[in-house]
Amino acid sequence: MLDLKDHGPGIQRTLLRSAPLWALEHEIAVRYFGSERRSLETEKRWVGHQMFKEWTGSGVYGPRATTVATMIQEVAAEVAPLDADAVAPNPLRSTYIKLAFASDELRHYAQLHDLYLLLDPASPPPSIAALGGLVQGRALTEIRLKWREDPLGEVAVDLSEGRGLGLYFGIRSSAPHLDKSNEVDREIERVAERTIEDETRHLMGRFRSAMQERSETDWTRIEGLLKEISHQALLERNEQFDFVLSDAEIAVASANPDMASTERFLTRHLGFLLNELGLGTHVG
Repeated sequence: MLDLKDHGPGIQRTLLRSAPLWALEHEIAVRYFGSERRSLETEKRWVGHQMFKEWTGSGVYGPRATTVATMIQEVAAEVAPLDADAVAPNPLRSTYIKLAFASDELRHYAQLHDLYLLLDPASPPPSIAALGGLVQGRALTEIRLKWREDPLGEVAVDLSEGRGLGLYFGIRSSAPHLDKSNEVDREIERVAERTIEDETRHLMGRFRSAMQERSETDWTRIEGLLKEISHQALLERNEQFDFVLSDAEIAVASANPDMASTERFLTRHLGFLLNELGLGTHVG
C-alpha cells in the first residue's frame, strides 16, 4: 500500500494526493465501456465533449480565449517576419514547442471529429462551442482559469492536464469489452493509443517543469489546488460518461481513497512518471 506520509519531496506528495482521483477517471471509463449504458446518444456526448476539451484546453492552454487555432496563429505571427529577411530576436525554441503542442492537440481533435462522423455519418458535429455544454465541464474551466492567475495555481493547472490520461488508459483496460468486429470500437481503441503516446510526453514535460526548489508552504498550496482541480475534473468526467459513478461513491472515494486501487493504477499505467519522480522503488 502507498503511505503518503513517507514521501517527503513536494512533487511526490502532489502526485500521490491527487492520484486516487485520477484512478477514478480510469474506473469511469472501465465501467462505461463494459456496461450496457453505451448508446448513440452517450457515445456522441463523450466524444463531442472530448472534442471541445481538445480544442479549447478547458483552461489548460492559457487565458480564456486560447484555443488550438489561436496557438497556431501565435506561431505564424512569430515566424512570418522571417519570410521578409528578418532575424528572430529571440530563441525560437518556445515557438516550435508551442507548435508541436498545438499540432498534437489538433490531431486529437481531428481524430475525435472523425470518430464522431463514424458514429453518426448523417449528423456532423455541431460547433465547438455547442459541444462544451456540460455543467461540470464549465465549472472545471472556471476553476482552472481562476487559478491560472496565481503563479502556484498555474503550476497546479499545468499538472492537472495529466489526469486526463485516466480516460485513455481506461479505454485500454476495457479492450476485452470492445467489439473488434465493430469499426467504431476499433477506432476508439486507435484514438486512445495515439492519444496516450502524445499525452504521456505532455505529462512528463509538465512534471519536469514543476520540479524545482520550492518551500514546503508552496508545495502544500500546489498540492491542495491540484487536488481541488482533480476533484472537479472527476465530476466532469462522470457527467461526460453518463454518471457511471454515484455521488456517494465519489464522496467516499474523495474522503477515504482506495489506495490499493490507486497503487494498481499508478504502477500499471504511470510507472514512467513514478520512476521520474523517484517513486519507482516505493510503489508496487
